[in-house]
Amino acid sequence: MFYNVLLSTYFILFAALSCLRLNWAVYLIIFALPGYLIRFQIFGIPMTLLESMILILFLALAIKKSGNLEIRKLKQIIINHKLYYFIILFLSAATVSVFVSPDPRAALGIWKAYFIEPILFLLVFVSVIDKYKLKNIFLAFSSSAFLLSLIAIYQKITGNLISNSFWAAEATRRVTSVFEYPNALALYLPPIIILIIGFGIAQIKKVKNWNFNNYLFIIYHLLFVGIVVASTIFTKSKGAIIAILAGLIFYAIFYKNYRKYFISLLTIIFISLYLYIFIFGLPDLRGVATVDGGDSITTRINMWQETWAMLKDRPIFGAGLAGYQTIIAPYHQKNYIEIFLYPHNIFLTFWSEIGLLGLVVFLLIIAWFYKIGFNKNLLVAHYPLPIVLMASMTTLLIHGLVDTPYFKNDLSVLFWLLIGSIIILNKKMATKTKTRYNYIENSFLNYSLKR
Repeated sequence: MFYNVLLSTYFILFAALSCLRLNWAVYLIIFALPGYLIRFQIFGIPMTLLESMILILFLALAIKKSGNLEIRKLKQIIINHKLYYFIILFLSAATVSVFVSPDPRAALGIWKAYFIEPILFLLVFVSVIDKYKLKNIFLAFSSSAFLLSLIAIYQKITGNLISNSFWAAEATRRVTSVFEYPNALALYLPPIIILIIGFGIAQIKKVKNWNFNNYLFIIYHLLFVGIVVASTIFTKSKGAIIAILAGLIFYAIFYKNYRKYFISLLTIIFISLYLYIFIFGLPDLRGVATVDGGDSITTRINMWQETWAMLKDRPIFGAGLAGYQTIIAPYHQKNYIEIFLYPHNIFLTFWSEIGLLGLVVFLLIIAWFYKIGFNKNLLVAHYPLPIVLMASMTTLLIHGLVDTPYFKNDLSVLFWLLIGSIIILNKKMATKTKTRYNYIENSFLNYSLKR
């Protein structure tokens, strides 16, 4: 009873905040992305705190700005760049996969939480946030990651608050923070780390007259990076570390002021790696076995082989939403591995969950994202924010080679936040372009009338 009263009170307060300050409600949702761990039911329908906040926020936007001219302009901008059609196809593929699934009830839950609600939040995000408010988005992300990392550091030191005894043991300790397993934390932090590093460098480069607040920002920035990277390392996820390095490499390559240093550094790294391998041999990247009979690399390769065998028999529709564990069972030959929820590869997972069309559209959305990010006019107008966003997306995709950084409530919202941020930057450019076009058109009409 008390739990229900507490939730109801929170939702009333959040609804009031959404009606009064839509942007602050957006910041709170970003800070509280792990809120999906708080679960309950409404009239028998499974819900989470995060889902409820998104629905309340969208309803508040619909009430406050229904028919608003700015929303119609924004829709036109999205349509002009084909993203609108990609989103429609993406949701269509997910909807079809509900009917393909061997478990339609579970499929509907995933369809709602990983597809519909993140898109609703995207619509609110691009309607409420502009370029000047993006810095608050970065601060909300950093505050969330910092708090989670402090809990992870405490877990690393004490072993407390880790539910799994194997992960809690000192010899095999892996931190989880508030999440249920280490990879959940390892998937959440890397894109945020790259965002905050890039944002911090951009802010520092703008400083002309140094004062106490500037130095305080640098101290916080360094503290954030140190603690959050450390907590990521303590998850013992090699995929997360490689993903962070990939994001930093992407950022360094395309950040023009540091490119000359990066090429030299990259050359030194490759020579050092070559000498290391020549002298000591290939390093063991397999890690400690977590199951009898295989390590993390071997288990993934076996999963991918079994998934590929399944997809060859079901190339169009895959297994359907929430259908992977059921459909893969006849193909499962490596009995030392449990049947995981997903095949630990973002591309195989999309193919399996929402079919070939869903995978193709996902790739088109990614291609659109990088195409807009590398637009010369956008880079000139908003440099280096497009580079920072693309570096964060690169981190997510590289991690996706060995895991699934989308099919989770917080990760699906995070993905669409990156898409939404590039829309916001591009919206400003598109508005300028449209204004110049209207000026030329009106000038031509006025000249014609005078004639």
